[in-house]
Amino acid sequence: QLRSLLLLGLLGSVCAEYSLTDASWNSERTVLTGSLASLAAPENPYSANLPSLTLTFTVVDSSTSRVHVTSADSPRWEIPTEIVGAGPDAPPVVSIDEADFSLSYTSSPFTFAVSNADGSTAFNSSTSFHFGDQYLELGTSLSSSDKLFGLGEKSRSTGSVIPPGTTTTMWARDMAAAVFDTNLYASHPFFLSLSDSGAASGAFLRNSNGLDVEYSDAGDSLTFKALGGVVDLFVFTGPEPADVARQFQGVVGTPTLQPYWALGFHQCRYGYKNLQEAADVVKGYADAGIPLDIAWLDIDYMNLWLDFTYDEVNFPSSDVKAFVDGLHADNQKFVPIVDPGILAVDPSWDWVQDYGAFVSGIEMDVFVKDLTGEYPYLGQVWPGPVHFPDWFHPNATEFWTTQLKNWHDVAEFDGIWVDMNEVSNFCTGQVCQNTDPANCPTHQVDTQTQCCLSCTDIDEGNPLDNPKYLIGNDVGVNDDGQPSPINTKTIPASAKHFGDLSEYDVHNLHGTMEAKVTSDALESIRGGRRSFVLSRSSFPGHGNHASHWTGDNAATWDDLRRSIVTVNDFALFGISMVGADICGFIGDSNEELCARWIEVGAFHPFSRNHNTYGAAPQELYRWDSVAEASRRALGMRYQILPHLYTLMYKANADGDLVSNYLWTIFPADASTHSVDAQFMLGDGILVSPVLEEGAREVEAYFPAGKWYNLFTMESIESSGETVTLSAELEEVNVHVRGGKIVPTQAGGLTTVDVQASDYSIIVALCGQEENCASTGELFVDDGESVEVTDFLHVDYVATSSSFSSTVSEASYATKNLVASVKVLGVSDITIVTVNGGDWDKFEQDGEVLTVMLEGISVSDSFTLTYD
Repeated sequence: QLRSLLLLGLLGSVCAEYSLTDASWNSERTVLTGSLASLAAPENPYSANLPSLTLTFTVVDSSTSRVHVTSADSPRWEIPTEIVGAGPDAPPVVSIDEADFSLSYTSSPFTFAVSNADGSTAFNSSTSFHFGDQYLELGTSLSSSDKLFGLGEKSRSTGSVIPPGTTTTMWARDMAAAVFDTNLYASHPFFLSLSDSGAASGAFLRNSNGLDVEYSDAGDSLTFKALGGVVDLFVFTGPEPADVARQFQGVVGTPTLQPYWALGFHQCRYGYKNLQEAADVVKGYADAGIPLDIAWLDIDYMNLWLDFTYDEVNFPSSDVKAFVDGLHADNQKFVPIVDPGILAVDPSWDWVQDYGAFVSGIEMDVFVKDLTGEYPYLGQVWPGPVHFPDWFHPNATEFWTTQLKNWHDVAEFDGIWVDMNEVSNFCTGQVCQNTDPANCPTHQVDTQTQCCLSCTDIDEGNPLDNPKYLIGNDVGVNDDGQPSPINTKTIPASAKHFGDLSEYDVHNLHGTMEAKVTSDALESIRGGRRSFVLSRSSFPGHGNHASHWTGDNAATWDDLRRSIVTVNDFALFGISMVGADICGFIGDSNEELCARWIEVGAFHPFSRNHNTYGAAPQELYRWDSVAEASRRALGMRYQILPHLYTLMYKANADGDLVSNYLWTIFPADASTHSVDAQFMLGDGILVSPVLEEGAREVEAYFPAGKWYNLFTMESIESSGETVTLSAELEEVNVHVRGGKIVPTQAGGLTTVDVQASDYSIIVALCGQEENCASTGELFVDDGESVEVTDFLHVDYVATSSSFSSTVSEASYATKNLVASVKVLGVSDITIVTVNGGDWDKFEQDGEVLTVMLEGISVSDSFTLTYD
């Protein structure tokens, strides 16, 4: 294993772009710096080389390195660390000689390579390197036998594995997730490479500019092509997929810990005609005995689609307050939608005046400016002509917090849904005007999304709006297969943000910036309790502040299948709280599809039913079979909430993944590498849903080991094989892995019901493996404090003859008891002891031993033996 800097010969063929001089390590050998000078090279058609660059290579920790290249002559845009992390403020001091990777480079032409501990390549720039003002290119060679994952956001028709010959474009835009194989709402320039043996490495280009990532036809190289910024590359050397994910989150930050109630089931739709209809839906769930924690309202509640208002005819503010108070009395929550566009009030209008958000925004000068830098940019979204808050403005947080606070005083919402924040714009143009205010907006739902502004380009040659390199924006949607300009239906790239920042540079950060400001505002407004923010657009580091849903999918079987892939991809991107619109958003769902979708969505971290205006109602109680499927699937979700919340805590504390591809848990099993029709919660629960219309069984792959059905407790002993499982319409197959211990509670119709119930500990013993102990843990706190200082932490360990519960921290007081311990995988038990004393309250049913306990708190350490 190489642990030192190697000076090698030419690493591969590359255009002679730069030469490296004055390369030297600091005294600790943790940082290498040098100067890069442009060599005579063929003219690049997109942007000439900058003449002088500075190079900084940093050993971030034993498995992570950073390559930073920028201009030596003038400052360039790069993402501030307060927006997207760049590793810990005080990283461990690890020298290149101690690291689990090696660095090699050539001086002229300059190339570099980071190699894994086994000598394989993690990143090798010998394929391409170019640094121009509006075009950066950085490539790496890859092993053509490896599989590539990540690089979002895109609904991939091909599944989880990125096929060679694919270009992934990253330019956030309002395009339905139901449209496959094109750029969507988010930008995540992170990839993970997985070898057949299970070794993994990855890289993250910390660059917010428009970007193409090209994966070669032969699968032997990958190239980042960015429209500006700097090279700020982090390379992660694993060696396992879960390690790569943790290393990535070590740079951008781990997911925020969600409030406990957010793990309950959510119900929403676009198209409730009035508040009574929404209230009837809440009652419908209760009458059907289907769990429901959070009621949502889409833009229907607004007065003419204005943020922070209520339609006083159909959603009277006083009635909304009574509705929300009623939800709270029933231990339920309320989340409304907010869009970023603030109505730009025309003086001629008599239907709205003194709109507080507009007046305050103008007074505080918080709106994005047009390219002149003098006037707020005028766009159009649901309210009509709008201005957009500039999240970089120092007054933006105060402005947004004040608007939310005043609105919260009317009806105390518990979370916020921020939508349309790519940012979406119904118009295209550098400068827009409302030249027909009598008819703009129309206030008609069928025409409101049509641009009614007069928009022009006053500087047609502006290089920000017209870069020479055209990223593949909208490719896959346009009939001619050609990219759309980056200004299409969004804020123009030449628009100005505070500090003379351009939309060109910060466009992809809009969603995460809004989510962060909203999260901070909610914590302030709600007295320091954890915020819940759902956001459509995102960027690496987004999980620090908010959750995400996969956007406007469709009620199709293909969309159901793709939802599993997108949710697991976003877990890799560091967003633990993610899910898809259950039953599908666009179009009419149907009974069978909806039943199968809740059997998937009930086990995704974020679980919400939602559909669009004009579509048939699809609440889970609308069909008897769907209601029964929901009671079973959501019933199990609510039982395992203690386990799910513990997983969310571990994601926050350690960067563990909540939703997983099988290969992140079993990387050495090559059969898992292409499995994307199943998924795991943590490393112990396997969900094998039906994803095919008409099917009443499912082909499920089980990695080697013993697996127990969580509903029936029946076991499967697998050597690593595909098993045909029965799955009637109301049934979903969920298995716990032998070697894992899962704390459960009694379930209920709300998370408060769950929290009040006693515990049952499910112990899944190993199969034929020798010396295999089962392990698990439980984390409990108040479920809402931002700073977790008081909590309960319990470690569980079991063998074929004993079980122990060891409390390692009990600063959070709870009165919940442990009602039972259920041991799976033992038979013929005749003697049981509890804390050393004989115990006769137990039952044996096949391989299932149930020990009924009395008077033992979940906060107590205790032991069992069984023989």
